[in-house]
Amino acid sequence: MSSLKVGVIGATGMTGSHATVELINRGHHVVGVSRDPSRVGKHERYEPRSIDLGSSDVLDISKQLYGLDVVVNAYGPHSQLGSSFAYRSFVEMTRKILLASREAHVPYFVMVGGAGSLEIPDKPYMTAADDARFFTAYGRAMLASEAYIMHCQDWAGDFATRLRTARDAWLAERDGKGTDATKKVLEDMEKTMADMNSQGVDFITGARATYMFFDGNTSFKWTYIAPPPLYRPGTRTGLYTVELDRMPLQLQKGAESGDSFSIFDGRLQSISVPDMAVAIADEVEQQTKVWKHWCPYTDGLDDRPGPTYVTLT
Repeated sequence: MSSLKVGVIGATGMTGSHATVELINRGHHVVGVSRDPSRVGKHERYEPRSIDLGSSDVLDISKQLYGLDVVVNAYGPHSQLGSSFAYRSFVEMTRKILLASREAHVPYFVMVGGAGSLEIPDKPYMTAADDARFFTAYGRAMLASEAYIMHCQDWAGDFATRLRTARDAWLAERDGKGTDATKKVLEDMEKTMADMNSQGVDFITGARATYMFFDGNTSFKWTYIAPPPLYRPGTRTGLYTVELDRMPLQLQKGAESGDSFSIFDGRLQSISVPDMAVAIADEVEQQTKVWKHWCPYTDGLDDRPGPTYVTLT
């Protein structure tokens, strides 16, 4: 296919850097939009456009987006847990970026959202952001994955230390070496993850709210990609399955499809960041999911860690 000019907002972040490299490798021109887009590296088909999205208004941002064929919004507010992780900042930034893209008349808007927007299959009109069962299962799944724990060390601040301690306790329990102390660590972590007033829940709820800018809106071309809960760096397989609107869950062993979504525990799906970049680049090129809300996931993804960020050089 012919080369496209693709703007990647948040080009230096986890999703953005991988998407940038994937698109460049496919022969496209990429415009990186962030505070310091040159951090991705140099390439003849990469153009950095520096802007502080937080302090810029819609018209300022739109000036960086003129002349693009597609915008990929990979803006990720959490470089660390803190005020930028909050509901309001995420929702308002998404609004600004979307309005800027429309002002610049970009033909296609690819939104990278969050798992909080995905519906729970057994509860109509409810999403993962509403259900404490999900957060408990999410916490357990994190502790079972060395790759996920390593990924959290890059952005989760002090909470990353707690996760590492809890992971060590989980391993001790798994290997029959548990103590009262390890049990207490795991109990405390479960309480933290099930707290529906926590900062993490606030952020995931914000991801859900951003979908409302798109749902039912056919006044412009968009697609909304929601990664599965266990989205993290890892192996590039080049393979993924797509679920529309609902959170994909692994089938329980021996369960019939009709009742296979009764619980989350041990059934959350994943995708690696490189495979998410593949899904993004595929949609940039093919544009087969216009006005769709979808989740790409990879069954049976291994637990090998991978780089959180990548560069062109």
